[in-house]
Parts: sequence; C-alpha cells; structure tokens
Amino acid sequence: MRILLTAILLFGFNTTKSQNNTGKFALEITKANIGLNIGPYRGRTPETDGPFNQGISGFGQVYFPFQLSYGSSEITMPNEYSEQLILIRPSIIMHLVDNRSYAYGSAIQLSYLIIKQFYLEYQFGIVYLEAKNNVSPDLHDGMNLHHFISISKPLNQYFTASFGFIHMSKGWFKSKTSNQDVISVGIKWNL
Repeated sequence: MRILLTAILLFGFNTTKSQNNTGKFALEITKANIGLNIGPYRGRTPETDGPFNQGISGFGQVYFPFQLSYGSSEITMPNEYSEQLILIRPSIIMHLVDNRSYAYGSAIQLSYLIIKQFYLEYQFGIVYLEAKNNVSPDLHDGMNLHHFISISKPLNQYFTASFGFIHMSKGWFKSKTSNQDVISVGIKWNL
C-alpha cells in the first residue's frame, strides 16, 4: 500500500505540474542524432552467467530525422528533447562485441520526462546477429530482440549523457538461444 501511495504521489505530482501548460501531440522534423553506448557485458547461459567482466560491448544508433512528441510548446533550453514530456523516435542500431560478433537492425525508442531535464528511455529493437563461430557460447546467428533502458540528461543543446542497461536475447524467434547483458554509459550528439 505504501508503494502504491508513493507511486501515485510521485507520478501525480509530475503530471499535475505538467498540466500548467497546454500540451500537444506533434510529428516533428528534427536534426539528426547519433548515439554511442559502451560497457562491460556478461552472458546469460549457464556456462557464462556471472559478473560483468567478460569483455566490452556496445552499440551505436542513428535516429531518423523525425519524432512523435507530446508536451509543451514553450522551449527554454533547445536540446534533443526540447522539454517535451514524451518522445517516440525510430532509429537504426548496430551492436558490436569485442569478439567481432555484431548485430544490426532497427528500433523504436520511448523517452519520458521523469524530473526536470532527466528522461527515462526504453528502446525496443529487432536485430540480426552475426556471431563469430566458437568465440562465445552466448551468441548465435539469427534474429534477436534488443532492449535498452536508460536514464538520460541533456548536457547542452548538442550533447546528452546516459547510463543504461542493454539486453539482447532470441525472444520468440526460432533461432538458437543468444543472451547478453551490458551495463553502458553513453553519449548522444544532436547535430
């Protein structure tokens, strides 16, 4: 009950504060954004499940130059978010692993303003993994799901920093099981 009451107060305060300005949905043409996230990874199979010390992995993303947004039309700090409450953006992603395996595909990212200038972001993607033979028991060729959840903060109008968690797995695809988790730090460049 305490957790429910705390959640209502936290999210309710943010919502009531946001109602002071009239919000609007918009499909916006934006500047190009490029992101890079990198960090240590671990596998999720029984042979490799353990701490995040199995190597370095990361992914890059290029956002398409449009987004669906909801929020205020008043902008006090021009950056990639422009103080919108919710942003939905498509992107192309390329995931690289230090063992020369890689995945590529597309994704949709949802960004939600949690407190002033801090955004909770969730990205869902579908990628095709090209795994190098006999280098990792955790990665196998085939279609995979790519999840990325992060907390992001614009540093200025050109750069945004993030701290996040990446998870790649086979999902419902009929490919061989692939699993990888990455704790990442990242930077986005708003051209």
